[in-house]
Amino acid sequence: MARHLPDVHLRRRRLGHALRALRRQAALDLDEAAGCIGWTGRRLGSLEAGLATVRRADVKELLALYGVAGGDAGHVLALLDGTAGWWAPYSDLVHDDFETLLVLEEGADRMSTHQAGLIPGMLQTRDYSWELITTMSDQPLDRIERLVELRQARRRALDRHPRPRMTVLIDEAALRRPVGGPEVMRGQFERLVAAAREPEMTLLVRPLDAGPHRAATFTFHLFEFAGDRPIVQSELFDRVEVVHADRQIALYREAFAKALEGALSPDESVSFIAELADRC
Repeated sequence: MARHLPDVHLRRRRLGHALRALRRQAALDLDEAAGCIGWTGRRLGSLEAGLATVRRADVKELLALYGVAGGDAGHVLALLDGTAGWWAPYSDLVHDDFETLLVLEEGADRMSTHQAGLIPGMLQTRDYSWELITTMSDQPLDRIERLVELRQARRRALDRHPRPRMTVLIDEAALRRPVGGPEVMRGQFERLVAAAREPEMTLLVRPLDAGPHRAATFTFHLFEFAGDRPIVQSELFDRVEVVHADRQIALYREAFAKALEGALSPDESVSFIAELADRC
């Protein structure tokens, strides 16, 4: 059966394309338009690409800036229906780059993730997330609780129908790095084993003795869409990059393929993680 873009992804694309066309008709570039409503050009660009959500009040402000009123404005506002993300209750915790990741997770037909240093956020247990967030940041307890809830809720991206296919490559170093105590790590390993047995999931471990490879030191995610072009989100030290260009996408595909060459098989990976759990 052919897969199709999720409706929410299509709706965001239609809204973004409509707003881009109106901005161009108003002869404004991204930075000019974004500055008028207190945004960055990058955020407005993400909205126009269908990679961000937006409040009704912000769309009205953009329409006023572009000189759009009456029925034309009503048509664009109608495109807002069905574009809100499941993370709306956590919007104060979601910065622009993180929202782009959530939008891509929610809409992708296939996801391939190379995780260099930690367990992927979507597969973290509550205890692992709590220990990690409290270790890496100084936040009030109520905010930490909501950050943990948000990270756990990302599993929703895998529970939709049809379920997206996901390939996760985890470096052994991420599994060996202790987060919390043995109980926390055992629970995390058990979560990974359970995830690896889900029908749409391929979870692979790249052992330390496989040696270095091109993507060894950073994390990136390749998102593929039926009927649309793939997108890569790469997590760098000081920023996150969203990659659209075909040539660059090809480089990430090659890097992922090279990393996979040294990975254990799916069954071997499950056995490896299960053995780590037994040792906790």
